[in-house]
Amino acid sequence: MARFQVLVTHTHLDQPGLGMLEAAGCRVDFLAADASGALSAQGARAELERRLATTAYDGIISRIVPIGGDAMRSCPTIRVISRAAVGYDNLDMPAATAQGIAVLTAVGANAQSVAEYAMGLMLTVARNIARHNTAIQAGGWERARLGLELRGRRLGLVGYGRIAQKVAALAQAFGMEVSAWSPNLHKAGDIAPVTRAATLHDLIRGCDVLSLHIPLTETSRNLIGADELALMGKEAILVNTGRGGLVDEAALAEALREGRIWGAGIDVLTQEPPPRDNPLLGLPNAILSPHVGAATTVARSATAETAARHLLDILLGRTPPSDAVVNPEVLRSSGRSGG
Repeated sequence: MARFQVLVTHTHLDQPGLGMLEAAGCRVDFLAADASGALSAQGARAELERRLATTAYDGIISRIVPIGGDAMRSCPTIRVISRAAVGYDNLDMPAATAQGIAVLTAVGANAQSVAEYAMGLMLTVARNIARHNTAIQAGGWERARLGLELRGRRLGLVGYGRIAQKVAALAQAFGMEVSAWSPNLHKAGDIAPVTRAATLHDLIRGCDVLSLHIPLTETSRNLIGADELALMGKEAILVNTGRGGLVDEAALAEALREGRIWGAGIDVLTQEPPPRDNPLLGLPNAILSPHVGAATTVARSATAETAARHLLDILLGRTPPSDAVVNPEVLRSSGRSGG
């Protein structure tokens, strides 16, 4: 009999994460792909809820599929949800905490991949790369539109966690000046040569490129709205590899249509996939991608390994890294705390 029963909320788990679970005596179940080999959002959620209601799982490794409070309560044996990702806004956190379920994220595991992607979006928007490709593919050869050079421009980072710190290093290698702001940045100590902005609005006023790297919470939802976009200049660029709900998409679309900012590189949207009436669709200065900032072979393997290790930390009674634990009160109540 398996020592632990674990549900992975996608169709596979990369090595060495899977091997780590199997070596610890876990029985690992996966959600089933449909006939096309894909996993539809609606089908995945329905199957997840069915499995939790019928199997006594000890832990879950999750990535994309939302897990609501009713699903958690249907499986009272769950002790841990370990994210093979960094965000956790697709989990009902109050329900998890109330049920005593520890929630951990794969903090840092995909940081380099996301940081590189943020720089890629920045360059694509600044130099009109996507527009040039579209024009040439359609038979054109239009060279009149000039791009922006990043060297000497100012990058503003909203949030200064591991991803943002790597973006800062890459941007500095390009010759950019970097500033950062977050509600808790005062706890970070000296962050030189990055400068610290006193407020979000001070950060926006002082930058040419704004890049978002904070979690989506009720206080950060629509953090970048019409007022914030109005503080940006005509050659300003917005990059979002954080969470879609951080940006008021209607306000951003209006600013882009009216040419009040240069462009935006958006990897995350409020609703994914976006409905056809999403206001950002069809705008030539809005570069959109399907939430793939962390989608590299290296990051996928690293997040799988980190998620498996964090899940086993909880199931085996080990102390997990404190910065990975989203709801530390659950561990404190059980007599453990992150180390």
